[in-house]
Amino acid sequence: MKIKSVCLTAAFAALLIITTPPNSRAQKAETPAASTQPAASVEYMDLIKEDYSFLNGKTVTAVFDRWSEQTLKEITNITYNCFIDKLKYSNSLTGCLAMLKSGRADLMMTTDLSSVYAAQRNSDMKAYICKQDFGAVMMLRASEIALRDLFNGAIKKLQDSGRLDELRQKWIKEFPAGGEPEINNIEKINGAETIFVGVSGDMPPLDYVSADGRPAGFNAALLGDISKELGKNIEIVTLDSQARFAALESKKIDVFFWIVMPIIESVKEIKNDNQNSDELAFHKKYIVTIPYCKVKNAFLIMKY
Repeated sequence: MKIKSVCLTAAFAALLIITTPPNSRAQKAETPAASTQPAASVEYMDLIKEDYSFLNGKTVTAVFDRWSEQTLKEITNITYNCFIDKLKYSNSLTGCLAMLKSGRADLMMTTDLSSVYAAQRNSDMKAYICKQDFGAVMMLRASEIALRDLFNGAIKKLQDSGRLDELRQKWIKEFPAGGEPEINNIEKINGAETIFVGVSGDMPPLDYVSADGRPAGFNAALLGDISKELGKNIEIVTLDSQARFAALESKKIDVFFWIVMPIIESVKEIKNDNQNSDELAFHKKYIVTIPYCKVKNAFLIMKY
């Protein structure tokens, strides 16, 4: 039981949970669409039977995460009683999509937000959404407890005031299917301390970077509000997802905007669920904030 619990949490955290096809019932999702773009092909799946045999022999791709490819593949196979043949990381969402389109991968593991975003912009792809909720949190060096607590306080205030819901509604839930987020500039506070926050753009529209390399939409809007709450300047640094850990350790950045984690209710759960060596190593080096957005597990496949 303990091993199964650990594996489930671990696989969820790494965005490799897939709970769908053959024994599921699907219903079309209502997604906002721009006048020039048809609604995306998106299906929300209610799991009826835990059968993950559709993963057998498949090649899976995902954006680079904190575990080795081999560790993630082994734990996923143990957890779901399946046999993924290969698991390949890519440095970016774009790289994952390229692997899927070229046939180098059969499935892409991601979140509901990114799978819908990709399906809306790639008519040859279909997104499947699972029901399990996880938290998008920010990641810091383990020594930055005081800064983590400041961010937690700001996030909590934005949540309690309803402002966080407003941002999610505007930039995520109601964002037009055919649109791209607008650039949001964070106002500077004269003489204030600067906090450097890394973004990758690999979870659009929650974390989006425009074609010219500038953060836009939800990430910049949320960080702008946090800057005001803290009375500190926030400077956004764009980097590859693979570089986020090195950027934190080298102090190029103080915070990384997103990583997906299980929603933990107690310290006891954290101790029980961090038994594998990769996860233990992660928690020795890094700490995370409270969630600022819930996400679901999802996968993306080619339609044909």
